[in-house]
Amino acid sequence: MWTLFFRYLRDRRIFIIVFCVAAIATMWMYIALFPSMQQQSATLNEAFKSYPESLMKAFGIESLTFNRIENFIAMEYFSIIWPLMAIFLGISLASGAVAREVEKGTIELVLARPVSRLKLFGSRYLAGLSALVLFTLLSTFCVIPIAAIHHVDYALRNFVTVAILGLLFAWATFSLSMMLSAFFSDKGKVSMSVGGLLVLMYVLNIVAALKANLKDLQYASFFHYFASSNALIKNMLTVESVWVFIAVAVVCTAIGSWRFKQRDVAV
Repeated sequence: MWTLFFRYLRDRRIFIIVFCVAAIATMWMYIALFPSMQQQSATLNEAFKSYPESLMKAFGIESLTFNRIENFIAMEYFSIIWPLMAIFLGISLASGAVAREVEKGTIELVLARPVSRLKLFGSRYLAGLSALVLFTLLSTFCVIPIAAIHHVDYALRNFVTVAILGLLFAWATFSLSMMLSAFFSDKGKVSMSVGGLLVLMYVLNIVAALKANLKDLQYASFFHYFASSNALIKNMLTVESVWVFIAVAVVCTAIGSWRFKQRDVAV
């Protein structure tokens, strides 16, 4: 099992490294920009006052003040860019774990190894999850050396909180992708299905924020529970978000492993 685990990580190491480097470079860019943005914070705050509060809330932006690096990073990095990168990485790793092997016709060679299907699924699952843990840690805590280089103050405990929330979000998304990868025989179908579902969730979250009579739609969206602004600015992590992401991850993993054990993967 562990041989398969390390083999899967080794085969995708370049892909994982590229995502990690891209995330670190993006964080570096925003931290480098922060001092100049901070100097213009009064002017920017006045300009942002014209923005509807509901619109800001729809995009997960709770505070538009740039007096702290946490506010700036929450708005520019963790509101859209970071979750998109985590989603793309998770979907790619999951769709390549099972569906890609079936699509290429190499799944029978993999299954010929003296390892049970559950162990095979588990090794691919743990490998993908480990890559997401690495990505989350590097893309979040790179703030420590980068902020030191640019002499920017930051609250480490807030970044710990947003890292936990981000990892839970990535775990749930990855588990959903792994479940669908166990059902489909086409990598593209997995990507389109998960991507379409997440786009729908994103739209539901925006609609719920803009329309008071539809606010209950927010509870059907991952993005409602991924309250990165609260985590990074207020150092707040809700119990609701933790349990929803854990429940989704556990249920999807159980269904995916069951399906992979039962399905006919002959090509």
